Amino acid sequence: MKPRTILPAFAFLVVSTFGLGTASAADEPLAIEVPEGVSIVLADDANNVANLLKLSGQDQKLAADVSFANFSSGPLRLEAIRAGAAQVGAVGDVPPILAHFSDADVVIVGAVITSGEGNTLATAPDSGIETLEDLAGKRVGINVGTAQQATVLRNLRAVGLTLDDIEPIHLGLSEFADALRAGQIDAAVLKQPDRARYLASVEGTGAREIDNAPGGNTNLKYLYASKSALADPAQAAAIRDLVVHWYRAHLWKNDNQELWISEYLVKDQRLSREDAEIAAASEGDATRIPDWDELLVTQQDTIDILQSAGEFAGKELDAADEFDTRFDGLTEASPTVSDGKSAALVQ
Repeated sequence: MKPRTILPAFAFLVVSTFGLGTASAADEPLAIEVPEGVSIVLADDANNVANLLKLSGQDQKLAADVSFANFSSGPLRLEAIRAGAAQVGAVGDVPPILAHFSDADVVIVGAVITSGEGNTLATAPDSGIETLEDLAGKRVGINVGTAQQATVLRNLRAVGLTLDDIEPIHLGLSEFADALRAGQIDAAVLKQPDRARYLASVEGTGAREIDNAPGGNTNLKYLYASKSALADPAQAAAIRDLVVHWYRAHLWKNDNQELWISEYLVKDQRLSREDAEIAAASEGDATRIPDWDELLVTQQDTIDILQSAGEFAGKELDAADEFDTRFDGLTEASPTVSDGKSAALVQ
């Protein structure tokens, strides 16, 4: 097995898109056996999947040579896949909708749901916002086409409000905290540990965290892959193998939070111990593999709520088109090459 490498993101963005077609995933069932010499690149975020596989030991069990390239946003990870520079991407729930809308020929092959609180709204000093209902008439930071935007919309819906009831202020995600401090916006969705850092910096000013309404977050993490890669039986088998080991790694993390905090969040991501514990708690320690029937309902709701706000307009989007159904039913218990199983077809 070749060593797993983390490759610089810029090396991929210069790759030509020549030769990329719109091939659909093959109709044949997925094979367990992965031929020798197969390699795939995963578009990662902040070394997350690379560390998850490494720390859990699952990287040594992968049947293909899997390398990783970091990209700071879902759109950049999608661009790498569209360019043929990566075959798989790790994303949240909104990037697959963007891929679907833009005919990017990318489909979901794996999904987990984390148990923590995830992203929540934080308010500006002296905003007067104490509940979700108080968002009415307020300036709310919005980053269009992101999970943060969907979180705002779901929370508004939960209390009978719509986008028309607030004043959306369009900003980049990295601008939210500074805009809150400066009073340029009244509220915005912040992830951890950014939320804790922001609230600590404005302690005593009336700034606060507003809990999500039930269902305010989907807490979804997806792996999606290019249809052109999935149309190649060898690469499809390698991606199947990766998905199963990704599932095993997530379940490993549930029982190894201390190692995850110390080795990934502190050592790799350079967070302070306090910030690392906050970030880990926000994600939770009970990640699960969902049933795909559940995913279809949740994903369609995210599509619908974003389209109701004017995003991804002009095209009817069916969530079912965002999934490769051959991967439905895979779990951590699904056989892989590393289990010593003989070549076989599954599903």
